[in-house]
Amino acid sequence: MTKSGVEQLSAAELAEFANRTDGVVRVHLDHTDEQGLTLLSEMIIPRHDDLRDIRNRTPFSKPHIYQDHHYSAINGLARGSDGLLHFQPLKTFLTPQMLWTVFGPANATMSDQAVTNDLDIVRRQVDGGEICPTTAFELIATIRAVMLRGQEDLIGTSARRAADLEDRVMTSDPVAAEIVLQDLFELRHDLQTIRINAAQAYEVYDNLLDLLSVDETVMRIDTKRLALLRQQYGHLKNSADLEREYLQEVLDLFQTRVSNELNRFVRKITAWGTIAISWTVVAGIYGMNFTNMPELGWSFGYPAAHSDIPLPSA
Repeated sequence: MTKSGVEQLSAAELAEFANRTDGVVRVHLDHTDEQGLTLLSEMIIPRHDDLRDIRNRTPFSKPHIYQDHHYSAINGLARGSDGLLHFQPLKTFLTPQMLWTVFGPANATMSDQAVTNDLDIVRRQVDGGEICPTTAFELIATIRAVMLRGQEDLIGTSARRAADLEDRVMTSDPVAAEIVLQDLFELRHDLQTIRINAAQAYEVYDNLLDLLSVDETVMRIDTKRLALLRQQYGHLKNSADLEREYLQEVLDLFQTRVSNELNRFVRKITAWGTIAISWTVVAGIYGMNFTNMPELGWSFGYPAAHSDIPLPSA
């Protein structure tokens, strides 16, 4: 990527363009691409642990900063075929003018299109001339910004779902509302996933800023853009927290309605039990082996014992 446009490079041309300062080289691999990973090892010379980490599903973000490059395990979010949000694993190797992106193992419910969605958006922006990054960090910052906007949209969708669930909780039968409860739990899972991802990204950028401020030996990046990303992910984390609190109130409301309905049912059972206990007492008395019971000689003695109408003696 240069000011004059985007060029497709062969593997043989990468070494030549990697040292140029008039553009950015971006290489994308899959974690199963052995040839590509070999080329990565030759050009970046990554640490053994970082290279091994590519093949693992990393549920949390982490940066490793060195003098000649940065390694990061970052996560976007994508919805799987099960309807839930899952981490979108992305490993990056960053030099001043070169960015390697490698997708790690994804959840089995996620399609290839869902996994690559954010990178595809950035690629279309670059191809269309909407953005023209001059450093590799600008490019990865753009990718993170696209991920951020996608998660902001997820927060907005979650807010609308929470409001809809509140209406359903208020109008549906709480005893027979298993579907509402299932939807509540699924939405809580989504918000928790967004919150975890945003909090991890915030902590990563916060630690990067601290490290860059005290260690002059590591590779330098734009701290102003880094601080902006930290602020944006901090806002996303706070937004997710607010929606989780709102959803918890909806869940508490649902549980209150279920409890009230259960109490009402218990009161009804208690009332009927109070009425029926008199029959139990009478049945208990007449089940005894007494012989001196005047009504035993009545023509309708036993029916009279269960009636409020007095009958004369036979």
